[in-house]
Amino acid sequence: MVEIHFLNVGHGDCALIRHASNRITMIDINNGTELDQDSAKELNEYYPRSIVYPWEIGLTETALLRKRGYDIELTNPIEYLKENYPGKGLFRYIQSHPELDHMRGLVGLRKEKISIANFWDTDHDRKPKLVTQSDEDEWKEYQRLRDGKHEITVLQLYQNASGVYYSEDPAGIHPGDGWEILSPTLAIAEAAKESENWNNLSYVLRFTHKNISIIFAGDAEQDVWDALVKKYGKKLDCTVLKASHHGRDTGFHEEALKLMNPEYTIVSVGKKPDTDASNQYKKYSKCVWSTRWKGNIKITIDDSGKANIYSQYNR
Repeated sequence: MVEIHFLNVGHGDCALIRHASNRITMIDINNGTELDQDSAKELNEYYPRSIVYPWEIGLTETALLRKRGYDIELTNPIEYLKENYPGKGLFRYIQSHPELDHMRGLVGLRKEKISIANFWDTDHDRKPKLVTQSDEDEWKEYQRLRDGKHEITVLQLYQNASGVYYSEDPAGIHPGDGWEILSPTLAIAEAAKESENWNNLSYVLRFTHKNISIIFAGDAEQDVWDALVKKYGKKLDCTVLKASHHGRDTGFHEEALKLMNPEYTIVSVGKKPDTDASNQYKKYSKCVWSTRWKGNIKITIDDSGKANIYSQYNR
């Protein structure tokens, strides 16, 4: 049995995969405990009130939201990992790209003594502006993990890379844990670094087990999708798409979506602008599920290849 979890972590991303090999993969982490204020404000628009009650005066957007009935709590990915896979470390942690909303929680992994055997990263020299001490600590932990000086194997992989455990079994037989690297290429990575468009450094990955395939798109934007359409064409097809860039239109690419033709599109929703692309995804995907309304989303694939999808909340 394979289990794939898309966690409701607010303005950020985190996915957890338990492979048939029993190895655990985590893609990104965000350990937020409360909705960011912009997300809370947007959600409050779903609960309009013609009057403001006295006891609501002075409440934050988040507190007001709870008063008005939005009770979907964010998930702590570290606690979720410990609860669902007690005693297990991470065989691989994949940092999709160097943005803080995809890595807030690395410090927590170390403090909770969650081991990481393999750390996937991209080559870059980004130096972000760090506003808070917490973000500075997370960035330092990220640098510690990627420097290759610790008992962690650091991998910087590109399109079509193959190797033991991720795409091959130890005997060199396909498919290992079922990972295929669609992006970046060296050229895409260099262009992303040159333009400082760190979203285009994103790993775009396809995970396949039996006849089920899932594309994890990171925060990839148009240039990446243009290249993938040209390279793969109809071979981009998948069963499930983890939408790029939290479902924003900057990560939406109509031609690529047509080719992928996913039955389900999963949107990890944090701070979303008015130009959300969820309705566009619905044109080519039977179901578009958002962690904002569904909470944690889980897919299981049994040994016969039968898949089931579940959500924490039925909304």
